[in-house]
Amino acid sequence: MKRIVTKIGDIFCVDVGDNHKRYFQYIANDLHQLNSSTIRVFKAEYPLDVEPSLDEIVTDGVDFYSHTILKFGIQENAWIKVGKSMNIGSFDSIMFRSATDYSPPCLKSYHWYVWKLGQEESTHIGELTEEYANMTDYGGVYNYEWIVERIKTGHYPCAMPY
Repeated sequence: MKRIVTKIGDIFCVDVGDNHKRYFQYIANDLHQLNSSTIRVFKAEYPLDVEPSLDEIVTDGVDFYSHTILKFGIQENAWIKVGKSMNIGSFDSIMFRSATDYSPPCLKSYHWYVWKLGQEESTHIGELTEEYANMTDYGGVYNYEWIVERIKTGHYPCAMPY
């Protein structure tokens, strides 16, 4: 098996069906989530036969941020590496949230924490307020199938805690 090497800045393409594709970029490792790869998924969808420039891809709006393990998506052909850009954006507004006391099927938590990407401290906020729900992404580490599902549909294939 070929060794898989990924580096910050790498850009990946995902076939979203209906003869279209979308892109995401590996932007950081997050110590809050097992030092997992943090990605930013771009909003634009392109026909399979269109090859946008890397600059066009990375200057598109961001749909969402997430954590994943890149090598499994590569191994399973869920995404392919198409290039690299050192334009990884600013981390100033990238925030994640996680709860310490939720367990399915009970999805309500009263012990939420939020953190900014690249910062070691997290902040306990208690019950999740609308403010934090709207400005943060859930900070779990998702398998490649769930990442692809969210890229395709806009939702993870499970109920998320609130």
